[in-house]
Amino acid sequence: MDLPLSDVRVVDLTQYEAGPTATQYLAWLGADVIKVEPPKGDPARHLAGATAERDSVFFRLFNGGKRSVVLDLKRAEGRDGLRELLRSADVLAENFAPDTLERFGLPLDGLAREFPKLVLASVRGYASGGPWSDYKSLDFVAQATGGAMSITGEADGPPLRMGPTNADHSAGVHLALGILAALHRRARSGLGGRVEVALQDVVVASLRTALVPMYVTGQVVPRRGADYPDVAPSGLHACAPGGANDFVYLLLSSKEQWHALLRAIEREDLLDDPRYARQSQRNARESEVREIVSSWTRKRGKLEVMERLSRAGVPCGAVLDTGELLANEQLRATGMAVRLVDPQWGELVVPGCPIRIDGERPQLGPAPALGAHTEQALAEGRVARS
Repeated sequence: MDLPLSDVRVVDLTQYEAGPTATQYLAWLGADVIKVEPPKGDPARHLAGATAERDSVFFRLFNGGKRSVVLDLKRAEGRDGLRELLRSADVLAENFAPDTLERFGLPLDGLAREFPKLVLASVRGYASGGPWSDYKSLDFVAQATGGAMSITGEADGPPLRMGPTNADHSAGVHLALGILAALHRRARSGLGGRVEVALQDVVVASLRTALVPMYVTGQVVPRRGADYPDVAPSGLHACAPGGANDFVYLLLSSKEQWHALLRAIEREDLLDDPRYARQSQRNARESEVREIVSSWTRKRGKLEVMERLSRAGVPCGAVLDTGELLANEQLRATGMAVRLVDPQWGELVVPGCPIRIDGERPQLGPAPALGAHTEQALAEGRVARS
């Protein structure tokens, strides 16, 4: 594929998830991503499943298609090596704790003066300039301080974290977007600039829809579990055979969809029933209306329910567990579930790139061995200097 970022070089100091998500998206889009690691490697290499012979699968999932260079930034020669790489780079990405680069003698302000065409991109826990700016954060902490936990969970239970690490992932995607915007501006001005994304901020930005009831009622938004307020019979409905994830989720938004649902479950007798004619009437009889639907779904498998209702025009999705997800025919047919042969882990089915370019999903090779490209990348930097 002729990928859009094939002429972009990224020096990647990021680790764990948020920063590596940003640089992996850039790699998917064609960028040459040089992952700079300390002598022991990105700490994520040593997470669950790692052995002396292989990195953690966590690391492998977030660093495909990158090149690995080992530099000890605590030493002068390591800092000199980084500067060699930056001579030919377009982007420097980092997600260190506040003031880490300053302690290494590599302050971002200084790098901006030294390399004025460089886009300097950072992930932080909290945005610069506020009272929490120096605090450390991680995904689940950001879910708390960004408001997501307060609206997640059952009405009579405590706040819950989301299962996916949405703060980290969203921060990575936002950082990649900011980098692309800065590169676009550089094409006009010739200057790079600074891009910053904070974990708390991306969670807050994702709550815009959830905040609507507060503006309408003036009350703090409560937890509602999986229920969708005031649109009965929307929400979860149990399916056969009754396993932990044997559910479908319905979300109706119109009278027409209510009628389509009744036809799909063969309850045409209720089409003109005055008890259910208006949404307010269905809401007033919520448990009754939900049982009309659930009595039908409990006799059928979740995929059968999803297919029948979806064909009828009813928004409906089966709850897929993680094993079902990677075997899902939709994801495999469209290239989102990718079969990858990893030199350390063997054959894996992994999530692919969500972005299509000219109808195709960009593909990445496996993650690099620690330091596999050190000499090659430093030589390229020396050529750029000459």
